[in-house]
Amino acid sequence: EEQDESDPIIEDLEVSVDSLREELHLFASNKGAMVGDMTVVDQGDTIDLRRMGSGGWSIPSIVEANIIQFKKCDAKFILHVEKDAMWRRLNEDKFWQQHKCILLHGQGQPPRGVRRLLHRMVDELKLPLYVFVDNDPWGYYIYSVIKQGSINLAYESRRMAVPSARFVGLSSFDRERFKLPDNVTMKLNDEDTGRAKQLLQYDWFQKKPWQKEIRNMLACGVKLELEALSKKAISFATDEYLPKKLRDKDWLD
Repeated sequence: EEQDESDPIIEDLEVSVDSLREELHLFASNKGAMVGDMTVVDQGDTIDLRRMGSGGWSIPSIVEANIIQFKKCDAKFILHVEKDAMWRRLNEDKFWQQHKCILLHGQGQPPRGVRRLLHRMVDELKLPLYVFVDNDPWGYYIYSVIKQGSINLAYESRRMAVPSARFVGLSSFDRERFKLPDNVTMKLNDEDTGRAKQLLQYDWFQKKPWQKEIRNMLACGVKLELEALSKKAISFATDEYLPKKLRDKDWLD
């Protein structure tokens, strides 16, 4: 009667027949968009991602090779952005054109189609992937899901996770590095603090730089959303923040 009854059955079915649900033609609503220096073929239709306007190409839930093929690609890297609003800012500024990249978002926690597409692009096109998310425990977790896979769908990590993904921000140290004003910060609530302490225990956050990152956020007691960068200037992320991060190789992995 309810979807929460069918969801675990579908997960069991995937494991039983060793197939993605998308290969069984179970569709989900499109969630995410992409633009960039690449051409794709979607069920026989050639789509130039350089000419997708302000909205971008809507990423389908099924992105397997029999549906989506990659053609001409001149991109040097992939930038995954957590939020649609920041993605639109970067797209409007033609960040992808200036830096020859593929720019996409997943409207928060990226759905399976977006994660599977990221995996395929990194694996088949041999492009580095950078992840640009909020400076809060939920942003860190989004990065970890892209890099390691989700706990619930651990059995599909080999076809969805991107172990080489790198975190370019927002970092808890960026407030000081880029002199962001205090009025763009938000106080960590009890849920944020509890979630951050959980992340500290995860195996994939045991590296010293990640421990330092999360502990610094807890010590400061505040979080930052991507939109905080616009306090410096409307195109600060496009013109200064991301170019400097990429140029200086200022990322976590």
